[in-house]
Amino acid sequence: MASSVNSSVTSQTPSLPSYGSYLQPHNHPPQHQAPHGNRQGPVGHPHHLTHPTQHPPHPPYTPQTYPHSTHLPAHLSHLHYNGVGGGYRSQQFPVIMTDDLVSGTQHDGRMSPVRRFFLLLCTFDILFTSLLWIIAILVTGRDLTNELHNQVVEYSIHSSMFDCAIAAAGRFLFSLVFYGFFHLSHWWPITVTTTSTIAFLIAKVLEYKWHQNEPITYNVMLVLLSFILCWGEVWFFDLRLIPLERKANEIWGTQPHKDNVEGESDERTPLVAPSEGGMLQRFIEGSTLYEGSVGNYYSPFETPDNTDDEDEDISEDSGVKIPRRFKRKKDHPLTEQEEEYIKTGEEMLAAAWHTLNSTDWKLEKQLDNMDRVQVKQVNGKKVFKLTGYVNISPRQLLEELFYKIEQAPTWNPTLVDCRTIQPIDEHTDISYQVCAEAGGGVVSTRDFVNLRHWAVVEGAYVSAGGSITHPAMPPQHKKVRGENGPGCFAMRPVEGDPELCLFQWLLDTDLKGWIPQSVIDKALSGAQFDYITHIRTRVGSVADTEVQCDKL
Repeated sequence: MASSVNSSVTSQTPSLPSYGSYLQPHNHPPQHQAPHGNRQGPVGHPHHLTHPTQHPPHPPYTPQTYPHSTHLPAHLSHLHYNGVGGGYRSQQFPVIMTDDLVSGTQHDGRMSPVRRFFLLLCTFDILFTSLLWIIAILVTGRDLTNELHNQVVEYSIHSSMFDCAIAAAGRFLFSLVFYGFFHLSHWWPITVTTTSTIAFLIAKVLEYKWHQNEPITYNVMLVLLSFILCWGEVWFFDLRLIPLERKANEIWGTQPHKDNVEGESDERTPLVAPSEGGMLQRFIEGSTLYEGSVGNYYSPFETPDNTDDEDEDISEDSGVKIPRRFKRKKDHPLTEQEEEYIKTGEEMLAAAWHTLNSTDWKLEKQLDNMDRVQVKQVNGKKVFKLTGYVNISPRQLLEELFYKIEQAPTWNPTLVDCRTIQPIDEHTDISYQVCAEAGGGVVSTRDFVNLRHWAVVEGAYVSAGGSITHPAMPPQHKKVRGENGPGCFAMRPVEGDPELCLFQWLLDTDLKGWIPQSVIDKALSGAQFDYITHIRTRVGSVADTEVQCDKL
């Protein structure tokens, strides 16, 4: 559960600890700082610093690999796009795969998983109906060979249930030919089979001699289940197969072009006609139903695994190194949706900053190194504030937490996935985080979609965020979608020491699911203490790397 707590926290920035330790009481050992003198100041004011004793460094965290993201076919995980003017800017753009998108996608000319399941359902229909018909004969105690002769060779609608099996076989063959071999997506074959089955069953109910043919229970079941199965196939075809395949076709660009007569459309006709390359290609090139696109930003030479070698521009106002993937092209102005995102991000930052600096905070817990967590009620909900010192400049810590979010799972053990799904401008983006399950699966995986925005406020670097909905990342199967209220990280400078910052974290989260909020609240303070420990470990490893690079 703490892992979910941590991930929700990371929604506003990256990284967090493990669940298990919060489910049982334990005392947190004094925290320590990485290089730069191991200085720790008193919480609350950044001027007077003390010098606690050094502690052994944390053991290094070994990054984990997760198989669910490594076995997708290449065309399902990336799209190759060559920039205009030559192939020197050819890149791979990651595609966030959802279960629905995978189900509707055809791979290497084979039928999609959702269509294959539909044909399996039709196969189940004929096998189940035939088996039930045989059982209905066997329970009478009569000779099977004679009964088969009477019901098949001497068939009569008044005394034989063989026609129910024939109806199931007709549905199966019709669906296999038109939806399997011919790969049609039209509704007329399923309409023919369903209409024919319903007409037959009505006639069967009226004509069959129910009291003269035993066993009546099995015969009734055979008729009712034939009715249910044929309608189940219609439901699956209309509400699953067609929508999922059409959506996948629109995204991958395999939707066939139709020369529709003017005014000839139905409720499934896309509002925007499909163009060559599909919705994903339009997203990259800047013309998509999803406001904002990868094509609106500068595309630098590709670097492996989001390394620090990425081209960066230094902001003239704040001195922050901004990766060029966050820099917009001059000929791509903000859309109305993107302007709304920025406005919402600014409002979240203002609300979080106001709460962070408000009064009436009550001390929840304080450690020996003066790290402390405070709580207060905001709009009937408990929110948490962590305060502690970190041996890094405020600007560098902002760069690490905001622009290097994809690296968070390598130093935060509770995160499975962490990525930017839409950069908006140099100060704003939309991110997606997934935390690992906890308690041996008792606490299921949580995920979060967050709008993030940063600014320099009263000399402090503030990164704020909160949950939103986004069309590129709907709720996921087997994941509970958590919600973050307006929260923030505040990195304040320490007078006289440019390589030290006062770090504060305002946390307002709801993990949803069955876990009582009171239990979550008890775990949050521990999650915050562990989070700042992970940050210090990360800062120490980055400093060590820089020292080694300087020696080289």
